[in-house]
Amino acid sequence: MGQGAELDNIPVMLVGNKCDEAEAREVQTNLGEAQAKLWKCNFMETSAKTNHNVKELFQELLNMEKNRNMSLQLDGKSKTQKGTKMIKEKCMLM
Repeated sequence: MGQGAELDNIPVMLVGNKCDEAEAREVQTNLGEAQAKLWKCNFMETSAKTNHNVKELFQELLNMEKNRNMSLQLDGKSKTQKGTKMIKEKCMLM
């Protein structure tokens, strides 16, 4: 398993900041969304100055991390259960 595979499950978001300064925009929203799609991550625009979407950004990252942890726990349980089943099938007491 390479490093890339390990990083696949880490929550990542592409964030465009300073959305309150439309006249100084360097990257259009549609380009940010397209890049996020290529990187297979979420995209959000924020403004630290006006606090627009800042709370939502961190909430979304927390939700992504919670979902990742739940998925990892379920994967671990299913592997443990499979291992237990295999041991029971192979061990017999007479």
